Amino acid sequence: MIKSLIAAITATAAFIPAAARTAADLFAAAPAAVIPTLAANTRLDMLDYFRSGLPTASANTLDGKSRITALADDAVDVQIGRDSSMQLVMLPGRSDTIVAIVETVLTPIADSSIRYYHASDWSDAKGPALPGKADFIEPERSKEARTADMPTFIFVRAEYKPDERIFVFTNTTAAYYAESDRPDGLALMRPVLKMKYSPKKFTPVSK
Repeated sequence: MIKSLIAAITATAAFIPAAARTAADLFAAAPAAVIPTLAANTRLDMLDYFRSGLPTASANTLDGKSRITALADDAVDVQIGRDSSMQLVMLPGRSDTIVAIVETVLTPIADSSIRYYHASDWSDAKGPALPGKADFIEPERSKEARTADMPTFIFVRAEYKPDERIFVFTNTTAAYYAESDRPDGLALMRPVLKMKYSPKKFTPVSK
């Protein structure tokens, strides 16, 4: 009975115009390939628990416990486990709503990745990459960065803020190094970037 109900909800969601859906609708309807850590019926339970104000956690496919921590029209925040989290974010596209899945590993160093999908059929979508080293360097210090001892790679935590409709990218690279071993170039890099999404790139928020 439950499986039939889930199938009916998923099938119905497929015919709802993407613009009329909320992030919760998409969270419930997402295929297993998009959110493999949470079964479809588990996601429905999680939404019910959150809306009822219950702190109940639900079993995930990693033998851990997950729960929704925040819910907005365009975003669902999920604590996947003690050391990982996920956001499902609805973003504007040219002809279809784009769904971004932001996954963050919290230890040993917080680091995020983003996958993009078309809301209409859950096919892969193109989307902007996370900010790189050059994005975090203070513009007025770019000359110094050319000769400074810069980190070989960086770690970035990504978070979507529904109230402002922006992404906040936090440079967590310093945590990778012992204080005595940190490259001097880290001091030339901004700790946080606030950026707006567009289909091709993230752009800095005007101050």
